[in-house]
Amino acid sequence: MLIKDLLMAEIDTTSSTLEWTMAELLHNPEKMLKVRAELHQTLGKNGKFEESNTLKLPYLNAIVKETLRLHPPAPFLIPHKAIDYVELGGFTILNNAQILVNVWSLGRDSSIWAKP
Repeated sequence: MLIKDLLMAEIDTTSSTLEWTMAELLHNPEKMLKVRAELHQTLGKNGKFEESNTLKLPYLNAIVKETLRLHPPAPFLIPHKAIDYVELGGFTILNNAQILVNVWSLGRDSSIWAKP
């Protein structure tokens, strides 16, 4: 059952990322045209997509990275545990405190990104 759960989690996150990518492209037709043009220019009309082609597709790579920033497959990172008292960003984190990092919130933080 554990192996099944691990495999399903891997498949689910990949399909979720692809669904979000397509949804974002449908909402931005000019970007979809640009990535289609890049694909046609790099692969040709009937070209077969292979993993080695990813280095030749910088705009597609940027779209995937932006999708992962806006729609992370796991909104929280694996919990961390503080091993000592720490002062971080004006907050005191106590010894043995469990820390959850909200990746979803970081991807939309205007102090990090110019146009989140």
